[in-house]
Amino acid sequence: MIKNFVELETLLIRNKLKPRKFALVNAHEEASLLSVVEIMKRGYIEPTLIGNEPQILKILEAHKTRDVFKIIHADTDKEAAFKAVECVRNGDADILMKGFIQTSDLLREVVNRDTGIRNQPVLSHVALVEIPYLERMFMITDGGMIPYPNFEQKIGIIENAVHVAHALGVEVPKVALIDAAEHTNPHIQASLDSEKLSQKTWKDATVEGPISIDLAVSAAIANTKKYTGKIQGDANILVVPDIISGNILGKVGTLFTEGKMAGIVQGAKVPIVLTSRGSTLDEKINSILLSCFIGNEES
Repeated sequence: MIKNFVELETLLIRNKLKPRKFALVNAHEEASLLSVVEIMKRGYIEPTLIGNEPQILKILEAHKTRDVFKIIHADTDKEAAFKAVECVRNGDADILMKGFIQTSDLLREVVNRDTGIRNQPVLSHVALVEIPYLERMFMITDGGMIPYPNFEQKIGIIENAVHVAHALGVEVPKVALIDAAEHTNPHIQASLDSEKLSQKTWKDATVEGPISIDLAVSAAIANTKKYTGKIQGDANILVVPDIISGNILGKVGTLFTEGKMAGIVQGAKVPIVLTSRGSTLDEKINSILLSCFIGNEES
């Protein structure tokens, strides 16, 4: 597994991946638009800006951006989301990014039965987190989409995350099903689900649980506790039982450790960059970099 986002970008450069067709939905949002401009200047994307054209141009002019962009005007959020999804269907976008639009409004068009671009049964959020003092990265899922996933949804969540890990060069990722302890608790459904999931046959992945987070990420603690599982503090993917724990874990990784994060949604025909309103410019840039890598892997 790569150690940081510098290595991620280095892989993009080393592999000489072609620029991705990129659609920013409701591009009249400053931070998202500036992140797209930055990545375009690095040569990784060919963006299409969808949304209120006068407002988009106003932001670009305010930052003295002289690059010429393809702009598709949209008067409403629904129209912008529809046109973005249409770009994917027409082959004009390999990646979508949320700008100044509610997540629900964008995803409503993504999953539309007649005109949408859902590709898998489950849409799930995958966060890639860099922890500086550990000099390693973890993937955390799902902290952004499904509040309380059932057993079948957890299968989809794991498969989506494993797909990302494979794209990052991890041939057989280790997937830890995080719980309060490494022993199955018959009174906790998530614990029972984890035991059943770990007994399932997985292609190109090692899935183990329930397992506590200390055993999943610390080889020293696994040794101290004499843990005999297949994961010995070397998990690549941390699967959480619900959206609350996933959201907290991801933000602890950045707010308490000065770590860095990227986030994408998997399960559609293309990666979807879906950062929160409080995301920094760096997080948006990192998320675009990750989506470029996944986008190229899928092409």
